[in-house]
Amino acid sequence: MPGQLLLIKPRRILELQMEQRIRDRPMPDRELVESIVASQAAGRGGTWKRRVAGLARLLLAAREADGGGPIPVEALDDLPALRPAVADVLRQAGLLDAPSDWTPSPMLRGIRQPRPRSCLHCQAWGFGIRCPGCRGWRDKQENFDTGECTRCRCKDVLLREGLCRGCCLDISLHGIDTREQTWRQLMLGAPFTFNTTVRHAYLRHEPGSPGRQPYWKRPQAPPQAVSEHRLAPGQEPLFPMRRDWNRVGALPLAELPALTSADDDLIAELQAEMEDQQWSEGPLTYGLRSLRVLASWLGTEAPIPEEDIQALAVDARRGPGPRLAQFLDSKGLLIPAVRKDADQHRVEALLAECTGQIADELRLWVTVLRGGGRWEHPATTWATIRRYLTYLRPVLTGWSASGISTLREISRDDMLAVLDTYEGRSAEAVHVASRNLFRALKQERVVFTDPTRGLTVATVKKVPRAISSDLLKGVIERTPSPAGQLVVALVAVHALGANEITRLMMSELDLPKGRLTVRRPGRRHLVYLDEFTHGLAADWLRERHRRWPFSSNPHLIVNQITAMDANGPATSRGTIKNIFSRLGLNAQQTRIDRIFHEAQLTADPIHLIRLFGISEVTAVRYVNAAHPERTGKSLR
Repeated sequence: MPGQLLLIKPRRILELQMEQRIRDRPMPDRELVESIVASQAAGRGGTWKRRVAGLARLLLAAREADGGGPIPVEALDDLPALRPAVADVLRQAGLLDAPSDWTPSPMLRGIRQPRPRSCLHCQAWGFGIRCPGCRGWRDKQENFDTGECTRCRCKDVLLREGLCRGCCLDISLHGIDTREQTWRQLMLGAPFTFNTTVRHAYLRHEPGSPGRQPYWKRPQAPPQAVSEHRLAPGQEPLFPMRRDWNRVGALPLAELPALTSADDDLIAELQAEMEDQQWSEGPLTYGLRSLRVLASWLGTEAPIPEEDIQALAVDARRGPGPRLAQFLDSKGLLIPAVRKDADQHRVEALLAECTGQIADELRLWVTVLRGGGRWEHPATTWATIRRYLTYLRPVLTGWSASGISTLREISRDDMLAVLDTYEGRSAEAVHVASRNLFRALKQERVVFTDPTRGLTVATVKKVPRAISSDLLKGVIERTPSPAGQLVVALVAVHALGANEITRLMMSELDLPKGRLTVRRPGRRHLVYLDEFTHGLAADWLRERHRRWPFSSNPHLIVNQITAMDANGPATSRGTIKNIFSRLGLNAQQTRIDRIFHEAQLTADPIHLIRLFGISEVTAVRYVNAAHPERTGKSLR
C-alpha cells in the first residue's frame, strides 16, 4: 500500500528460478530495461543477456511489491550474481537510487549464507537438512534397521538396537540410566558442538550394562608400550612395501605406542617451528598428529621414508605431508621419495592404454622425441609429448577398433578421413601430432611412407578483441587481497602474462628505482612502474612480511602453500586464474585488451615493442587489428 512503512523488512532471496514465474508479467519500465540489456549484450553471448535481463525483472517485480519508486542500492545485495552488470543497466535506465560515486559491493561466486534449521533425523539444531552424523548413518544404512524408535517413538528412522541416532547420543551423553525415558534433550548440531559425530552414536545401550562413555568420561587407559616396529639405523628392508596407515592414523592418541624422550623433543621442535612460521590451526594440528603417529610407530632414530608421510596424509585424508617432509629433511630424518615428472607419469599412463604393435611403435616415437633414435636432436619436453598423445588418443582408439594392428597400415585416405572429422584448432592439433608421429617412425624405418606428407589444414587466426569497459571498471577495488591487486595491475596495466608473473623474483623488483625486470626467452623486458602500481607493490611487500616474516621463497608472488615451502616453488598458474575468475575476467583476455587499447591510441608497432616487450610480428598484428583500414582488409 502506498505510504505504508514496514515494521521489519526481511532480506529477500532472489534466484534465477523465480524469474520464470514472472517472465510474462507486465511491469513498468520493463521494455526500457530490456532494450538497455540488449544494447550491452553485444559480444557477450546470449547467456549473459538472459541472466541480466532476468535479474533486472526480479528487481522490477520487487519494486512493484514495495509500492514503486526508485530501486534502492540495498536491493542489489539480494541478487545471487551479476550485481555490477544489473546495477549499470538500472543506472542507465534512471531507476537506481544511488549516488554518482557508488560502486556495487564485491561478491564471492558460489557461496551462499547458510540458514539455520534442525536435522530431519536427530532434530539437532544447525545448518543443513542432516547433520554430519546422520549423513554417516545414511551412507551406511545397510548396517541399520528402519522403523519406529523404542524410546522417542520417531517413525521411519534408522535404528541401532531399537534406538534412533538422537536417542543414542542422548544416552551416551547423559548415562545409561536415561534408557527408559521417552523424551530426549534438545541439542545443538554441527558446527556448534562436538556431539554429532558418527562414532559417538555407534554405541550399544542395553538395560543393565554400563555401555561405552564418551572419551572425556572414559577411565584413563593404561600406558602403552614402545612400538615393536621402530626403524633401526642402517637396517634396510628385506621386502619394501607400502604401509597401510588407514587404521593406525585413525587411532586416538592415547592408544598409540609410547614415545621416547627423543620423540618428544622432535615434536616440540616441530611445534615451535610451526608457531614461528604462523601455521594456521588446521595444518598445525594435523601436522603435530602426523608426526606423533609416525614417531610412535616408526621412531625417530632412523630416517623415515617420504612414502610413509605421503601415505599417512592420503589414508587419513588430512595432514600437511610436504611441509612435514621438509621439516624432517632439515633434521636429516627423511628418505626422499623417487619423484617422477607429472607429465611423464601421464605419458606412461596413456601408453599403457595401448596394446599390441601400435603400443611398441608409440614407445619408439616417444624415445625419438626424447632425443633417442638414429639421429641426435634436442629432447622434446614431456608436456609436449603428453599433449601430442592426448590429441591422438581418440584417433588411435578408432583405428584399433577398426582392426588396424600397426601404424604401417595407415594410408593417406585414412588420415584424410580423420582430419575431416575435426575443425579449427582441433584439426590443426591432430594434424601436427600425427605428422610428428609418422615422421619419427619413418626416420626409424618403421613405416615406408609418411601418410601425412603434403596434407594441410586450414589454420584459425584469432583477431585481438577488446573487453567491455564495464567489466574493467573498478577491477582493482573489487580485488580483496594485496597480492591480487598487484597481479591485476601487472596484467591490466603492464600486459604481463600469467606465467611471467608466477616466475617473477623478489630480486627483480627494484622499488627505489621503480623498475621490474621480466625474464623472457633470450631477452629481458624492463617494466617502469607507474605510481599506482608502485604503491600496490609496496603494499604487497608489507603484507607478505607481516604474514610470513620467515619466508625464504625467492618468488615475488606467494600464497599460503608456497610461502613457507623450503624448496621455494613458484605459485601455480591456477592462483592467477582464480584471481581473475572472481572478477568475471580472464587474464589472457585482459592482457590482450591492454595491448589492443594501446594499439588503437598509437598505431605504432615500435611503441608497442618498447612498452610491452612483444615481438615485431605480434606488434604488427595488433596494429592491423586496431586499424584494419591500413591493411585494406575488413575484419570478419
